[in-house]
Amino acid sequence: MFLVACGPDRRVALAEKLMAEKETDSAIAVMQEIKEPQNNLTDRDYALYALLLSEAMHRKQQLNAETDTLLLPAIKYFSESGDSLYAERALYCKAHLDRRLYRMKDAMQSFLKALLFLQGSVNDEQLYRVNTWLGVVCLNQEEYEGKMRYSKEALKAALRMDNLFYKNLALCDIATGYYFLNRLDSALYYAQVAYDAAIADSLPSQLPHVYTDLGSIYAKMGENGKALEYIDKAIGLRPRKDTLAILGLYADKVDLFGKLGQYDSAYHYFRKAVASPNLATQADAYNHMSGAYYKMGRCNEAYSLLLRFTELADSVRKQRHTAEVIALQELYKHEQLSVENLYWRNRRRLVEQQHQLASQQEELHHQRQVTTENLQRMAEMEQKEARLKETFFRRLNQRIVQEIEKGSNILLSDDDWEDIVQNADIIFDNFTRRLQQHYPALNKEDLRYCCMVKMQLSQLEMSQIMHLEKDSVKKRLKRIRMEKMKADSGVTLEELLRRF
Repeated sequence: MFLVACGPDRRVALAEKLMAEKETDSAIAVMQEIKEPQNNLTDRDYALYALLLSEAMHRKQQLNAETDTLLLPAIKYFSESGDSLYAERALYCKAHLDRRLYRMKDAMQSFLKALLFLQGSVNDEQLYRVNTWLGVVCLNQEEYEGKMRYSKEALKAALRMDNLFYKNLALCDIATGYYFLNRLDSALYYAQVAYDAAIADSLPSQLPHVYTDLGSIYAKMGENGKALEYIDKAIGLRPRKDTLAILGLYADKVDLFGKLGQYDSAYHYFRKAVASPNLATQADAYNHMSGAYYKMGRCNEAYSLLLRFTELADSVRKQRHTAEVIALQELYKHEQLSVENLYWRNRRRLVEQQHQLASQQEELHHQRQVTTENLQRMAEMEQKEARLKETFFRRLNQRIVQEIEKGSNILLSDDDWEDIVQNADIIFDNFTRRLQQHYPALNKEDLRYCCMVKMQLSQLEMSQIMHLEKDSVKKRLKRIRMEKMKADSGVTLEELLRRF
């Protein structure tokens, strides 16, 4: 043991050799033979041991909070020693761990630090990987300029390596960046270049991805026929076992057929897409089919599907939030181990006492924060549902809105008003009846004004419909609010009616 502690450990060197040869399981087995590595290895060997074990976990897709603890001494040692190769590798692994734990800002910083250690390097393989993953994180954070910029740097590295597969991936990534920036001509150009390269370089496995990109771009450009053509090509080249991706493309076809007015085909693919186990695909299918029903004039069915879309979209967000919470809880459980590993040579007892106190305070703060966030989330969901219903109500009365926008002379019959009131009662659960029960002083014309408020009409638009001066409408609304509904002066009529 004295000899091991004083010089390089052959087992660490052997593990590094095995990792370089892609013998990951063998490398792990060698490292597991080392007992109490913190105490029995030199500083450098322990840092290398920590790095190699973390990289092995990354390859096996087993990164967890314990790996975060393990990486800290590796990053600290190699960053301070000036060993840029190992420092970059440690930071690259740390960045992937940050992604795994949903710490996207930390992941961005780790990748950027890794990139700094690669400056002036000829390691194009790693330059490609770091820039590509920086693009992925930027896309996740909706930083589309960054996505495009780093993807272009990845393309330069791929061209220097003459790696045709990397080149094609980078071209698709650049097209994606331009797509989200809404620079569709540039997106189409790079997607077309990626297609030409896939054909020229004999990369048939890339064609489904390229066709999907082209379909998305043409759909956003409004060229639905072309978009459908490329989506069909993408489906045709997908392996049958790639069920989730194919069902996702079926949801895209629902949207395209609906926009083309081919409603039977839209419904056919809707039935296929909603069978997907992926909630996001289901949500897209319901959303797209709702639009098709609305175009067909089947408003009740459109609204029903729109509500289902809202439920699924909320479920998708809850799933992601749950995964993030689990990752944070996992990290929290191992936080004490992180501190111990970082300061294992000194002040152990003091650190443990400080951490115990900090953990208690952090837990209390976390509980308060979770409670506040849950209350905010519930309020946001209620507000969102109310806004969604109001928007849909306005769509049902689109003819009236269009006449207002044209500046036409609007004359609404009693039958027109009956339709508006009926729509309001359907969407808002007997809106006018409940309103009159709660405020018996409201008369028939007052209820019409309330319906116009729910329709999100301005006072000017109301004056056009009622053939009154705008000031008269303003006074009428104030009288409804103050005299008929006995509302406080600080509450608007819109806020009062939103509760109904």
